[in-house]
Amino acid sequence: MYVLMTYDVQAKRTEKFKKLLRKYLEHIQNSVFSGDLPESKLIELRKSISQLLLPGENVTEVTAFNRKNVNVSHYVKNESGKGEVKRIIDNSHAVDFVVL
Repeated sequence: MYVLMTYDVQAKRTEKFKKLLRKYLEHIQNSVFSGDLPESKLIELRKSISQLLLPGENVTEVTAFNRKNVNVSHYVKNESGKGEVKRIIDNSHAVDFVVL
C-alpha cells in the first residue's frame, strides 16, 4: 500500500516523529514522508503514532492501494514572491527505481 504521511506537532517534538517515520517511510520534505508499506507495518506505525501523539498535535495519512494511481503536485512561488505559483507534477513516487 502506498502511504503519504505528514505531521504537525510542537517544534521541540519534531525529531521524535521524524525518527519514527523514517523507520517506515522515505523522508520527502520537512514533515512529509511517503513509501510502500504492507498492511501489517502500517498498523504497527499507527500504533506507535498513537502512543507518541499529544493533544493538539496531528498526523495526516493518505493511502492508496497502488502508488501508480496517485497524483502528486508541488506548488512553489518564485523567490521574489510575485506572480502566480508554479505547479510541478511529481511522478517520482510512481516508479520502482531512481536514476542517480
